[in-house]
Amino acid sequence: MYTAEDLKKYDYFNGAELNYVLDSLTGVISRQYILDFARQLVEDKKPFVMCMMDLDNFKYINDSYGHKAGDQCLKTIGDGLIKCVGDEGIVGRFGGDEFVILYFKSVDYNDVHAFFERLFAQSGAVRKMIYIENVRIFITATVGCATFPKDADNYNELFMKMDKALYRGKSKGRNCYIIYVHEKHKDIVVNERGTNSLLAKILEIKKLIDDNDTKIIAKRVIDALFMDLHPAKAYYVSNDNMVVSATEPDMEKYDGNASFILGRFLVEREVYSSSNPSEVKEKFPLAESFIVKNRVHAFVVVKVGSSGYILIYENNVTRMWQDYDLVLLHTAATMLGYKLER
Repeated sequence: MYTAEDLKKYDYFNGAELNYVLDSLTGVISRQYILDFARQLVEDKKPFVMCMMDLDNFKYINDSYGHKAGDQCLKTIGDGLIKCVGDEGIVGRFGGDEFVILYFKSVDYNDVHAFFERLFAQSGAVRKMIYIENVRIFITATVGCATFPKDADNYNELFMKMDKALYRGKSKGRNCYIIYVHEKHKDIVVNERGTNSLLAKILEIKKLIDDNDTKIIAKRVIDALFMDLHPAKAYYVSNDNMVVSATEPDMEKYDGNASFILGRFLVEREVYSSSNPSEVKEKFPLAESFIVKNRVHAFVVVKVGSSGYILIYENNVTRMWQDYDLVLLHTAATMLGYKLER
């Protein structure tokens, strides 16, 4: 946790009581003070990078292991962030499982990129296993950031662009960092996924299925799922081993056998999902070569009627599948199966 000695180098905190300045749980700067400090930096026209970090699937931790375990995770993450950021910036808690980092050392894109590489790959603050009461919890996070004054000349615009970068990271599947770049991110509309957006996407896929010939609808559906869920790979695999891919121009050029074996997990299931490759290799040894070869860290297989399977997976990153993802996949597979088997 921060001490009075740590904060005395910042004029903004002079005279403030430490009990109010610090978040009582994590020991980082409290929401009011970290956001007001950012506003002060903008007023003083001091260049800095404002970052929002959202711990991935934190609700799962609270629901599975209890709020005490969740609180211990937050404290451990806070301590790790303080150590990693050091004198290069300051860390605050925005609320819940979200942290704010104000990074002062440099606003150069390459320097900021190097900082996040260190944070994600070397710091031990995120992408780490935390041990709490004999439970192992692997923690990942998504970060979005924007730079003052390069990206925005006022606090509200800076916050909005930071939020766009964070939203882009979430839509890519989380467990990543996004540095705001105007040309790439200016058109992003921040709209958290919910019931309305899920329904809109389902209706969009239904229209694709209704309006197309059965020979091409599998490709259209896989492309639509790929664009919305942003997995590393997405396939439809038929029972006669035809493979339709969202990422490969040649549909037949793929190890169909391996994906077919993976699909066989569904002999007695409509949906099978996993975020633990070790567990999958143990339960389904026939798929081990596929998992190792493709560096699969998380996947979902969904049965498409009696015609085949939809397979999506992530490689090199861990992803916890959201309810939105699973409902969309299951609904799309059901509609596709009905069309293909008519």
